Amino acid sequence: MRGKRLVRRLMVMSVVAIFAASGVQAQTKAKTPVTPASTNAFDKLSLGNQKVASALYQAQSAPASTKRTTQAARPLTLEEIAAKRRSGQEWGQIFRELKAQGLVQEKSLGQVVARYQQTLDARPGLLASDSSGGKI
Repeated sequence: MRGKRLVRRLMVMSVVAIFAASGVQAQTKAKTPVTPASTNAFDKLSLGNQKVASALYQAQSAPASTKRTTQAARPLTLEEIAAKRRSGQEWGQIFRELKAQGLVQEKSLGQVVARYQQTLDARPGLLASDSSGGKI
């Protein structure tokens, strides 16, 4: 009889503990989903457009200073290039603008992208190497 009473008390305490825990969960404030910080224009571009933007960014060089220009054109940031594209400018227009400012030396946008692709291809891939750095 004493064993039955002990079992009954343990069951009552277990039920009370379960209800108390579920009551606490029900009273907790639901977390609102965390939204990531506002993404920049570059992140909003497609992968192909990100590649072109990166190629133009990498192709820029400081223009040779001439006596005629009092203010030298400064290279655009990656974000500025992406913002121009997102605002509706075509890649050709952006390339010609950079070329006119003396920031890009290549003859065409295709050459800019091809040179950028060559630099990507020349980099050793992390997946294609072992821990000692040699190619697999």
